[in-house]
Amino acid sequence: MDLLFVCSEAPTTAHPRPNGLIAALARRGHSVTLLFADEAGTAFDDLAEHCRQLLPVRRRQLVDAVRAEAQPGRFELVQLDVPMAALLPERLALPSVLDAVVCASLRRERSLRAQGPLARAAQSAWLPHMRRDEAALLARHSRVIVAAEADAVALRALTGTEGDGQGQIHVVPSPIDLARFGPPMRLRDPATLLLDLRELARHEAAAALASVATTMASIWAQRAEARLTVLGALPFGAAGRLAGNPRVVFTGPVHDPRGHLASATMILAPVEPSATAPHAALQALATATPLIVRAVLARDLCAVASEELLVADTPDEQAQAAMALLDDAPFRGRLGRGGRRMAERQHSWERAVDALEHVYAAATGSALAEWRLELGMDRPRLAE
Repeated sequence: MDLLFVCSEAPTTAHPRPNGLIAALARRGHSVTLLFADEAGTAFDDLAEHCRQLLPVRRRQLVDAVRAEAQPGRFELVQLDVPMAALLPERLALPSVLDAVVCASLRRERSLRAQGPLARAAQSAWLPHMRRDEAALLARHSRVIVAAEADAVALRALTGTEGDGQGQIHVVPSPIDLARFGPPMRLRDPATLLLDLRELARHEAAAALASVATTMASIWAQRAEARLTVLGALPFGAAGRLAGNPRVVFTGPVHDPRGHLASATMILAPVEPSATAPHAALQALATATPLIVRAVLARDLCAVASEELLVADTPDEQAQAAMALLDDAPFRGRLGRGGRRMAERQHSWERAVDALEHVYAAATGSALAEWRLELGMDRPRLAE
């Protein structure tokens, strides 16, 4: 299939979902032309070899470039991300697939529940407008894909298609480069916990740091030698009680997180990213690093608690889970191996491209693909 893949910014490895989907499509033999906004020239981390053509344009020229390229006879289908789709007020001449990744209004609701009553009252008034705009955006595309079932269910309810099978909205898992993110070949550092901020917005990163500061205080009361690594850019002034602690290392922005993931004893994830799929958590699972997450993130990952990761919703629960792992090396090993198997089962490039191909076929009018999607044959299943 000849595909036009449109991104609002260069899909380097810093943007794992589009990067992984493009590489997976190319491995399957599809011809991908990548059109993206780029102001300064981008190194593509070997993605160029997967594309038939790279078309970088300035951001102000992106809409005109999409309209010019997305024409019948040039391509069979176009896939866009949400920022790009929001710039196009009309339907394209080609069948289009929108990668919404998440249901933005659902994620905003989740975020509001964690805030105080005044913040909820001030921001909840915007939710109806947000839902209306989101539904209007989805309606302009042949198909919509997201990374998790909870987001698909929310979008189907938003568009009134929840009683119509999968409707126009489908789950395509985010692929992980399982060869690049593999279990380490050496022993991990002893009693080293990691907090990954790479995908979190500023307010989410600040909330994660505050939560982990409480968690680490409980752990240090029992294990004074425990250390914490904070991975990613640190919001100004957000270090709080962790600032100046000699047992805490702040890495700052990182291009390649594999060394940190491979050396950590475990990873804490007290906050889920609201604007993207949880790629950082998936990368941790792929490297067989024990992961402690909140229940909502475990559900989004379709992971089995106590077999593939641990679930803990409060700082005290996270501290208890961390101590259980620190005190039981065989348990850490079993949990890490379970997480790796989950990543292999649900987030291989083959699994992602299988689901994506059926969405593409349905968008271009394949009766067989419609039938398979209606039956839900391409949904991730825990038993597989």
